[in-house]
Amino acid sequence: MDEFTDTTRAALQHLTVVGEFLLDRETIRVWRGSKALQLSMRQFRLLDVFMRHPGEPLSRRALKEFVWGPESTIEEATVDAEILRLRRAIGGRKRDMPVRTARKLGYVFEIPKRRASSKRKLSTSDIEGRP
Repeated sequence: MDEFTDTTRAALQHLTVVGEFLLDRETIRVWRGSKALQLSMRQFRLLDVFMRHPGEPLSRRALKEFVWGPESTIEEATVDAEILRLRRAIGGRKRDMPVRTARKLGYVFEIPKRRASSKRKLSTSDIEGRP
């Protein structure tokens, strides 16, 4: 059983799942639910680092080093612009956006918690049309 588990774990090492997101480093593809996302290589690398550190604020400097390399001379505004493009590529409503600004820290990847529906549940009297 341990051999099977080790083999399975090794076969799936290139996959990362966080919430509804699945990132495949082997094929360089990303899905949000059942929808395949079209990302540039930089957007893919940004999402990769975010998904490896969910819930952890990442500074612009850390993101810059991971995506562009430690010797890069790009400005922090370039990181901000690429984050904006990533957010657009991910899509969805603002409240469902997992890439959030962490004020004075950088950015954080968090899967928003589902809010309880404010709609009341149907009762049998609703279905039968009775008061």
